[in-house]
Amino acid sequence: MAAASRSFLDRGAALPQPGQSSPLLSVEDGIGVVAIDGPIMRKPDIFARVLFRATDSNMIGDAIREAGARDDIKAVFLDIDSPGGTVAGTPELAATVASINERKPVYAFSSGLMASAAYWIASQARAIYATPSAQVGSIGVVQAVIDDTAALDAEGIKVEVFSVGKYKAMGAPGTPLTDDQRDLIRSNLAEIAQEFHAAVLARGRSIPAEAMEGQTFSGRQAQRFNLAGMVSDRAEAMRRLRVYHGAVDTAARVMSKPIEDLLAEAQAQVTTLQQEGKAQADLLAEASTNIGNLQGQLSGLSADLESVRAERDSARAETTTLQARVTELQASQVDFDTRVQTEVARVVASTGTTVPARVTPAGDAQSVPQDTTLTELVARFDRLVTEHKPEEAARFYQKHLAQHFTR
Repeated sequence: MAAASRSFLDRGAALPQPGQSSPLLSVEDGIGVVAIDGPIMRKPDIFARVLFRATDSNMIGDAIREAGARDDIKAVFLDIDSPGGTVAGTPELAATVASINERKPVYAFSSGLMASAAYWIASQARAIYATPSAQVGSIGVVQAVIDDTAALDAEGIKVEVFSVGKYKAMGAPGTPLTDDQRDLIRSNLAEIAQEFHAAVLARGRSIPAEAMEGQTFSGRQAQRFNLAGMVSDRAEAMRRLRVYHGAVDTAARVMSKPIEDLLAEAQAQVTTLQQEGKAQADLLAEASTNIGNLQGQLSGLSADLESVRAERDSARAETTTLQARVTELQASQVDFDTRVQTEVARVVASTGTTVPARVTPAGDAQSVPQDTTLTELVARFDRLVTEHKPEEAARFYQKHLAQHFTR
């Protein structure tokens, strides 16, 4: 407080005039640096400023907007060391960062704390960097309500609160919360948390849900969960801002060492691109080889399939031919049997008896005995037919039966 008083007197006891540069803003080689230190509160009182080093969210917003409006500032660097702060004013600060980032690159950096409301604000920057030992995250919302009714009862103090509306006296000192009041607090916190999560993910950072449960991470862990990139120190974060955005501080870099860093960075990027290109070419070559092998296998399978189809068609044709031949033979057999039966019936009808006379065919003395009856001849003929010997049966008929039936 004494130092602040001396500074005020050194300025001639003059209050800051409208349009004067924000005390939170400084310029380093064309980069506007906005310092965000301590708890972020909306219009903190003198005790919060002195005891807790609180920073007014309105002053932070003024500094960011000034950096965005000034022509001599080509980029904005948020130098953060804050545990967070109140919800009031934080979404608006984040929206201001997002708006300025559309016109000028905004980077956020911390070598200490970048938690809760401070991370909400930083999440709208184009890039977030932290040192390995920094603490990053605490994506969540909290509200503490002190219930001191037991302590007051022990002292013999009873508090009575008269209000209209079941939520009006919510959290009044000396009174406990009702279930409805607890539900309302939970609902409000859930709504704010949802808005916080949406803002954190709005710029496409793939932060898993398990990393947004109110915990903080070291710089190394934050990089693993995509909350921030890790750098060795503040100078490295500033160098990256200059390297990745060449319009920043061009005049200063022409005559200074960063041009060498820029060349080294460019060479590293070229090497990386070459390696990625070679890897992609290898993958394409492997894919082409696999496709060729598969096409060859497909051609072989197609040829085998055509061969099997040809064999199937040939077998079907042979089966059809054999079926036709069998049908023809069966028809011949039926016709032959019909003729034999017809002749037998005609002989029986002409002789008037079913016992045929003994007949000895001429010229068949050796193969057929002289006393062979017509019935025996017919029985022998039937056996040949039954044994599927049509040619022998035909010869037997012509030799031994045909002359008898034509008499």
